[in-house]
Amino acid sequence: MSKVLGDLTNHRAKVFYCYSCLHRFSQESLLKDHLPYCKEHNPQRIVMPESGEESVLQFKQHKFSQPVPYAIYADFEALIEPMQNIPGKTASHIPCGYAYIIIGPNGLSLKPITVYRGSHAVDHFITSIVREKDNLAKKLHTITPMHMTTRDLEEFQKATHCNLCKKWLGKDRVRDRDHLSGKYRQALHNKCNL
Repeated sequence: MSKVLGDLTNHRAKVFYCYSCLHRFSQESLLKDHLPYCKEHNPQRIVMPESGEESVLQFKQHKFSQPVPYAIYADFEALIEPMQNIPGKTASHIPCGYAYIIIGPNGLSLKPITVYRGSHAVDHFITSIVREKDNLAKKLHTITPMHMTTRDLEEFQKATHCNLCKKWLGKDRVRDRDHLSGKYRQALHNKCNL
């Protein structure tokens, strides 16, 4: 197998292949460790789709391409404590603190970084994040009416394709806006906007 698949890489040292999944290993011991897990699955087989409409992949989850208004970035710190009484486990990570920052729609932080050091860091973090979530939810439920400039109106009228799905707009066009600021964003199909 090494001779057959040898031209797939510039690596000239001896390699070992799994006959089931064709994965390459640099050491025979690594292959032996891999085999029990690999044999639980069927051998690799490529199935090509039939030609036609279903053979073309298209991105359909356009709602996931929209920017989120708020993002929370968090980091935990932990102390490493040795464990002698549990077989197979050498150390345990004990959370001792955390920090997080909330970034708003404009890309700036809403408030200074929140830092906590002390006992019960995980419980304290969850309580803090739930409180932050409640505060942000109140802001998200406030919907600002749309205000369009003359330029925004011209862009909307000239738009020929939906900015999300990239298909022809036709008469099914609506104005998409930022619900927090009320600012016009783009022309979309009604379905894409929902």
